[in-house]
Amino acid sequence: TVITDRRTTGSIVDDEVLEKRVRYEIGEVIGHEKHHVVVTSYEGKVLLTGEVLTAADRQKAQDTAVKSVGVHSVINELAVMTPATVGAVLSDSMLATKVRKKISLNQMKVDVQRGIVYLMGIVTIDEARTATKVAAGVSGVQQVVTCFTIESEAAIKERLKNLESNNSSKSAEP
Repeated sequence: TVITDRRTTGSIVDDEVLEKRVRYEIGEVIGHEKHHVVVTSYEGKVLLTGEVLTAADRQKAQDTAVKSVGVHSVINELAVMTPATVGAVLSDSMLATKVRKKISLNQMKVDVQRGIVYLMGIVTIDEARTATKVAAGVSGVQQVVTCFTIESEAAIKERLKNLESNNSSKSAEP
């Protein structure tokens, strides 16, 4: 994935750390039980999905994420409702796998909650349209929410060129 990802290796690692830290921080604020919060990050843009019991918990989760180090923006898609059952989480996980198999772009993340597909990544407008259409066509998908960063083809080519030259210079170092 690192080879085709449009983020730097450092950004990929930062996003993974950010997801874990924000999930932990939210748990500390609203309690580690009685909610199902999923944190997805792409270049510091944080998506909150899942379920919390109250509107106050939803707001606390958002406020916590906004204040977390390294977070550039937050998209709060948390539902106020009873947290998903293990069966529902497994069903969403299987649906996410189906969507990932249909969308061959490694430069995006796919999250599924309650049959809603969330797509994040750095894409062109055409890639965004295609990914949205393909995801919507997968059996079981209720809705598709896009959280893309849209860039021109030229900007993406430049980004990939810079990533390639950075990786080449790092591998040349002793």
